[in-house]
Amino acid sequence: MAGIIRRYRRAAGAVLLCVGVLAVLVAAHVVWVRAAEGAYETRVAGQKTDDDGTDDKAEATKRYEKGREHGRSGSTTVRIVRTSGAGGIVWRATARHRVKMRAGDPLAEDLRSARVSLDDWIPFFFEFMSTGRHAPCAGSAFEPDADGGGVEQDGPNTSVYAVGESAASWRGAGTGCTTSLQVTVKDGELGKKAMYDQWTLTIDAPRYIAVGIDGGTVLRQTARRAELLLPARNGVAINLRIAGSTETPERTNGVALASVLQNDKSTWREAAALLVAVLAVTRFWVLPSLRSWAPPVTQVRWSAAVVVAGVLTAATLAYALETSSNAFGPWWVYGGNGMPLVAWWWVLLPFLVGVFLIRATTGRPPGAQDLLILALVPGIGPLVAVIVMMTAGSMVMPLMLVIASGAAAALLAWALLCGALGTAGKRWAATAVTGFWLLAVTLGPGTGLVDDLRTHVDWTTVNGIVGACLGWGWPAVLWPVLIALGWGRRAYAQVLMAWVLLAAIPQLSDPPYYWYQQTQTSWAIGIYSTFAANRPLVALQTVVIVSAMLFLSHHGRTRGEWPPHFRAVVVALGIAAVATAVTQVGFSLFDDNLERRGRYLAVVVAAAGFAALLPPAAGKRATRLHAVTPRAHTRRMHALLKDQTLAASRREFLAASQTALANGDLTARQWSARWQALGAQDRAPRHSAELRLAALGSSGGRDAWRNGRAAGILLTAVSLPWLLYTLPPLLSDSYSDGDLIGVWTYALRWLLYGFIYGYAYPWLRGGSPLGKAMCLLGVVLPVELFQLFYRDLAPGDFGISTLLTTGDCLAAFLVLGLYWEARLVRAAGLRWGQIRNFRSLSAVAVPATTVLVAVATALATAMVGVWVSPDTGPASEVPIGQPSATASENPGP
Repeated sequence: MAGIIRRYRRAAGAVLLCVGVLAVLVAAHVVWVRAAEGAYETRVAGQKTDDDGTDDKAEATKRYEKGREHGRSGSTTVRIVRTSGAGGIVWRATARHRVKMRAGDPLAEDLRSARVSLDDWIPFFFEFMSTGRHAPCAGSAFEPDADGGGVEQDGPNTSVYAVGESAASWRGAGTGCTTSLQVTVKDGELGKKAMYDQWTLTIDAPRYIAVGIDGGTVLRQTARRAELLLPARNGVAINLRIAGSTETPERTNGVALASVLQNDKSTWREAAALLVAVLAVTRFWVLPSLRSWAPPVTQVRWSAAVVVAGVLTAATLAYALETSSNAFGPWWVYGGNGMPLVAWWWVLLPFLVGVFLIRATTGRPPGAQDLLILALVPGIGPLVAVIVMMTAGSMVMPLMLVIASGAAAALLAWALLCGALGTAGKRWAATAVTGFWLLAVTLGPGTGLVDDLRTHVDWTTVNGIVGACLGWGWPAVLWPVLIALGWGRRAYAQVLMAWVLLAAIPQLSDPPYYWYQQTQTSWAIGIYSTFAANRPLVALQTVVIVSAMLFLSHHGRTRGEWPPHFRAVVVALGIAAVATAVTQVGFSLFDDNLERRGRYLAVVVAAAGFAALLPPAAGKRATRLHAVTPRAHTRRMHALLKDQTLAASRREFLAASQTALANGDLTARQWSARWQALGAQDRAPRHSAELRLAALGSSGGRDAWRNGRAAGILLTAVSLPWLLYTLPPLLSDSYSDGDLIGVWTYALRWLLYGFIYGYAYPWLRGGSPLGKAMCLLGVVLPVELFQLFYRDLAPGDFGISTLLTTGDCLAAFLVLGLYWEARLVRAAGLRWGQIRNFRSLSAVAVPATTVLVAVATALATAMVGVWVSPDTGPASEVPIGQPSATASENPGP
C-alpha cells in the first residue's frame, strides 16, 4: 500500500511540475511579446509619419481631379491562357491597362516624367480567388510588370494614352474548382467628379473556360469573352469555371486515374499523410531501435518517451502548417502558430536526441560539459535580443523576464533534487532544468524583435543572430556521435563548423521571416510557420546521414565486423535517403496549392520497406554470412560450381540416355549407377539452394565498408544518365537554395541506395544478388513513383514519367544485381561465365528484352496519342514573345 501511495504521489508531483512549467513558458512568451510591442510602437512613434507618402498622394489626387475637365477614361483587358509542360498545367492571366487623357492632363505629365506609376492609379483592386470541393484550389494576385508600361501620343494636341501591364499565374486546379476574378472598386475613383469617368473591363478566356458575371454593366458577352463597365462602387465577380473535360472531351479510365493522382487536392488528406509519415518513422524505426538498446528495466519509460516525442513532432508540424492564418490560441497569448514548432523542432527535440545519444553511448546522464555543448549557444545567444530591447526603451519587462525565468529554473531544480520525482528526478535534474531554460529562452527572447517588413536593419540583424543561435540544436547532435567514435578534442571544431555551414550562414544571410501582424484584438510576432518547419531540414538530414556514415565507417572496415545496432543505423540511412525528396522542396502549408502528399507517402513506404528489407529474425544468419573468410568463400563458390556442373551433366545425361536405353546400349543398372554417380538424390534436395545462398549470399570475404562503397559508386554511375535527364526540370522549378539542395539530395539518394545494398548485403531479403537487388527495388520503386503523385502533371506527362521512372529503376537494379554476382564469383578466382550460363541467359534475355521494348514503345505511343490534351487553346491566344509561366514548388512565407 505504501508503494502505491508513493507512486501516486510522484505522479501527482509530475503533473503539477508539468502544469507549472507550461504556465511559466506561456507567461514568458506573453511578457516578451508585449514588451516587443511596446518597443516597436516607441520606435515607430519617433520616426516620421509621412514615410508612406499618404499626404503626397492625397495632394496628387486633388491635383489630378482638377485637371480632368476634358475627361479621363480607362480600360483593362485580361487575357487568360493555359500552358502545359513538365511541371504540369499552368494558367496565366495578363492584364493590360490603358488610360486615355487629354494632352495637358497633369496625370499624363507625371506619368511621362516617371514621377508616378500607372499601377498606383488603377481605380480598383483585383485578384483571382479559387474555391471548390478539391480544396485548396489555386489562386493568385496580380503583380505589376515594370517592362510592360509606357506613354503613347501621336501629336502635341492629340490624346495621351498610358499603358501598363500586370500578370498572375497559378497551377492548374482540379476538376470542379471555380476560379473567380474579384474586382473591388476604390472609393471615389469612378464617377462624374472622380478620377475617371468610366472604366471598361474585358475578359478574354480560352474556349474551355466559361465566363459568368456578377456586377457591373455588361456591354457584350459571349461564352468565352465578356466586356463590361465597372460600377462606381462595390465591385464585380467574374466566375471562370474550369470544365471537367479540360483534358479531353471523353475521359478514359487512365486519364481519370491520372487526374485523381495529380489533381485530387485535399487539405486534410495532406495533413493525414504528414502525420502518418512521422508516426511511421516512429513506429518502424525509432521504437524498434530503442528496444534493441534499452535495458529491460527502463524499456517502458524510454518507449513512452519516444511515443510522446513522435506525437509532439506530428502535432506541432500539423499545427504550424495547418493554415496560413497566424492566430495562435486566445488573443492574450499574442503568438504565431510557428513558435511552438520552433521551440520543439529547432531546440528541444535535438537537445533530447543529444541527451539520449550520450546516455546510450556512456551509460550515464549528460555531464556539465555535455550540457554546455548542447545548450550554451541556444540558451545564451538569444539574450542579445534582451539587450537590444532594453536599449530601445523597454528596460523593465525584458530584464524581469530573464530574472523570473532563472528563478523558475532554480525552483524546478530544487523540487527535483528534493525528490519530487524520486531518484530518477535527482539524476536527471540538471538535464531537466537545462531543457526548461532552453524553452523559456526560445519562447521569450527567441521570438525575436518586431520587424515589420524588415524596415529596421539593425533589428533584422538581431533576428538573424537569434535565429542562428536557435539553429545550433541539430549540428550539436554530432557531439556525442564524434565523442563515441573517439574524435576527442577535434569534435569541438567539427560541431562548430557544422553549425556555421548548416545554420549560422543560412540564418544570417537570409534571416528567418519575423512577421508582425495587428488584428482587431491582438499583436502577433514570431517565425513564420513554413520557415519554422523548413529551416532545420537540411541540418537534420545532413547530421543523420553524416552520423550514420561515420558510425558505419568506423565499425565496418574490419572484415566480418558489423557495428552494434547495425540494423537501426542502416534503416535510418534508408529513411534519410528517401527524406531527401521532402528536403528538396520543403514543407508547405496544407491550404497551399503546392501539395507534398506524394512525398510524405514515399517516407511512409520507406520506413516500412527498409524495416521489412532487413528482418530482425535474419540477424544471426546474416552475421555468419558476413563473417565468411576469403578462403571459405572460395571453397563455397567452388562447391557451387561443382553442384551446377553436376546438375547440368544430369540434364544432358537424361536427354542423351533415352536413345541408349531404347537401343539396348545402356542397361537400367548402368543407368542407375551413372545417375547416382552424377550426384542425383532419391528425393528433392535442398542442398543446392542452401549452397547457392552460402556462396552468393555472403560478403565475399570483404569488409562491409568496401562493399558499400563499391555498390554506392556503381549505382550512382548507372543512375547518372537518369539524373542528367531529370536535372533541367528540377532546376527550372527551383530557385535560391533549392537549386543546390535539389541537385545534391537527388544524386545522394541513389548513392545511399547502393551503399545500403553493399553494406548490408548478407542481411537483405533474397537468396541471390539479383534477388536481393529486386527486393531493394521493391522498396525503391514505390518510393520513386509516389514522388510523382499530386504534382499537377498533365496525364500524358504523368504516364510517361511513370514509365521512365520504372524503367530506370528496373535497369539500375538489374545492373547492380548482375554486377554483384560477377563480383562475388571473381572474388573466388572464377570467371562469371562459369557460374552464370550465358547461353541460357541470352536465350531468355534477348526475346524478353525485345518484347519489353515493343510493349513500352506501344504504350508510350498510346499515351502520347490519348492522354496528352489535343487542344491547349488557339495559337492566337498566346501573345508573341510572352514568357511562359512557371510555378515554383518552393514554399514561401
